[in-house]
Amino acid sequence: MEQVSTLAETVGVSAACEALGMPRSRWYRLRNAASASAGRPTAPSSAPRALSREERSEVRQVLNSERFQDAAPREVYATLLDEQT
Repeated sequence: MEQVSTLAETVGVSAACEALGMPRSRWYRLRNAASASAGRPTAPSSAPRALSREERSEVRQVLNSERFQDAAPREVYATLLDEQT
């Protein structure tokens, strides 16, 4: 990528990529990825509203139960909501 950048200053990006056999799309993608990752803030370790490990396990058990094995998650949610569970 550095070679293309250096050569692009003289002959332009299109000609530099063609001379070095690199697709322009790859050069732009690499350039944008490098600049985006440099300024990206670090992600929090977990979302504040995320379910705990125990809650996720309980949800999986309910979704995989015989009663709901053929139901979509939204359908299960609506049913349980109607039942005030």
